[in-house]
Amino acid sequence: MKVVFGAVLAAGMAIGVAAPAAADESGYLTELAPRLTSLSPQQLSAEGHKVCRYVGAGRPTADAIPMVMNDLKTTVAGAMYIISASMRELC
Repeated sequence: MKVVFGAVLAAGMAIGVAAPAAADESGYLTELAPRLTSLSPQQLSAEGHKVCRYVGAGRPTADAIPMVMNDLKTTVAGAMYIISASMRELC
């Protein structure tokens, strides 16, 4: 369990160092739709904006992983895709 937590924490920290870009919802959805086919564009969009608000409030991206997993019932990998794309395309 500690190994998994450490891996998730390290991955979240790596996501946190990505440079933010201009908001591009279309690019965000285009990037995620092929990987997360069980989620609607509305779900992905809402969660992406929630991630931006969460991180924008000063919280670490690693802390957003369980939030996304719980909200969308997705895997760690799915949550990381969403967080990473959100940071690049929406925030």
